[in-house]
Amino acid sequence: MSVGLAATLLIASCAGKDQPTATADKSDSSSSQDAGEERGLGSNPTATTQPSDPLPEPVQQLEFDASEYTFAISPDPSAGIRPGWTLINFHNIGAEPHQVMFARLKDGVDMAELAAAGANDSSGAGAIAFVDMIGGVSYIDAANDTTALVHLPEGTVMAMCYVPDAKGVAHALMGMSTVLNVSATAAVAAATPPALNEPVLGSIEMTSEGYQLPERLTTGWYHVKNTDTALHELALMRLAEPIPPDEVEAFVADLANNIVPDIELDAVGGMGAMSAGFDGYLHLNFEPGDYLAVDFMPDPGDPRPHMLDGYYRTFTVEAS
Repeated sequence: MSVGLAATLLIASCAGKDQPTATADKSDSSSSQDAGEERGLGSNPTATTQPSDPLPEPVQQLEFDASEYTFAISPDPSAGIRPGWTLINFHNIGAEPHQVMFARLKDGVDMAELAAAGANDSSGAGAIAFVDMIGGVSYIDAANDTTALVHLPEGTVMAMCYVPDAKGVAHALMGMSTVLNVSATAAVAAATPPALNEPVLGSIEMTSEGYQLPERLTTGWYHVKNTDTALHELALMRLAEPIPPDEVEAFVADLANNIVPDIELDAVGGMGAMSAGFDGYLHLNFEPGDYLAVDFMPDPGDPRPHMLDGYYRTFTVEAS
């Protein structure tokens, strides 16, 4: 969502604890507002704290070790993966940023058709129409870890990394993808996960009006939902310093064009791309500081990322 359209989030405190909380930054950039209006992004209503459903019990867990340009998955998925909520522990052991996004082939689509649609397309726009994007983890920097709960449906599911290299080529086109056979009749289920006796702290929604965040953001689990009719991603970056309001749009444009921006940033994860109506759970480790949320995903057949049309937001996590 355009930063100029974001409503201010209230600063809430946790009594007796130094917990970080979040507020939304605002920009007076009229060009950012125009970009948001192109996608129908209106002002973001102030998020309200709502009772959260309990964290679903996962049926299995998978460990993903990401490096250049491959995934090492444990346990070996060739032994069988069951459908249902799956705990994904993602470890970037490589030298470049990486992610894992999951996509289920739509009924009637075969792998040859998908391969032809996605050939030499680092944006992913050509292949999106043939799959349902079901979440995952957005990209994180080297030597970092992140965790998510993804509901794996029965069928053929692709696990892939679409982070580009320095030349703009998606890692998936260099071999960083794998096919998972998800079946209720799998001979061996993946590793049994530990009990997740943790609360869900709130919901993050990807709506037609942009990202809607809880009034308070602190370390813990969040329910991420795509309530729009379009595909969206939640990619989170921690900034070394605030972006001046009149420079946010140019900063986002640099990111979209694979240009290293002037302000240093750390990719800290987020939720991988989800098609309309899908949801997942994400464990976030928020440190106090300034953050940027962006959507790198395009629409089917159009490589232009949503962030260039105003789907981004800055916010600040403060200790209180």
